[in-house]
Amino acid sequence: MIMGILTAIIMALWILPAYLKAPKDYRLDKKFIIKTILMGLVVGFIGAFILQIILGSIFINVLNIPQDGLLYEFLKAFIMFGLIEELMKFSAGSFSLKKSQFQSKFDYMFIFALAAFGFTLLETTIASSGGLAGIFRAFFPFHIMWQIFMGVHLYEYKVAKLNNDSKTMKKELALAFAVPILMHGCCDFSTTLIGNAANLLQSSMGTIDLIGLMLPLIYMIALIIFTVITEIRFYRYCKSL
Repeated sequence: MIMGILTAIIMALWILPAYLKAPKDYRLDKKFIIKTILMGLVVGFIGAFILQIILGSIFINVLNIPQDGLLYEFLKAFIMFGLIEELMKFSAGSFSLKKSQFQSKFDYMFIFALAAFGFTLLETTIASSGGLAGIFRAFFPFHIMWQIFMGVHLYEYKVAKLNNDSKTMKKELALAFAVPILMHGCCDFSTTLIGNAANLLQSSMGTIDLIGLMLPLIYMIALIIFTVITEIRFYRYCKSL
């Protein structure tokens, strides 16, 4: 519960300054904001959770993939987490976007961020047990930044569609989904590799798999940089409206 409250405060501090920089004409109704967050919570998190249970059962019971193997961790990271969670957050954001009055670039960015807010809030409250991983998850809201990135490129896809620019449509649609899904999958798989390297260090009296530790750590640093850059771009865009 405490981690959930901490996460809510920190996530708000990431997106609120940018939102307040936007002109009042662009700001969404408070009830609409709450409904969008709830959509991210219900459709995003709970919907993803149900699909993850089904997929996990298929991987284990139908495909007979060992749970303690790296293949299962890879599939879990990229399919169960990366693909499913990003698609469900997209579904939650899209549903609210259709109810938006303007559907401007700001709407795309902020509405998808709100849906991710609801998703992350419940995920951190339920799934996180605290510790270093929980604090890391709370202080760097990757889910929100991936959805802001998705919103930007979905808006560019909309513009290209209006201009009948099929080449740009394909590019923007690919970016909108491929980048968040792959970054999400890499994030979860990197967490697994870091955990495995740490366990190896504890069990082998000082030896450590440097590649298994350093590569995911480098990726995590890159992910933090991506998060900060996305936040800065969001802030500057809202300021320029």
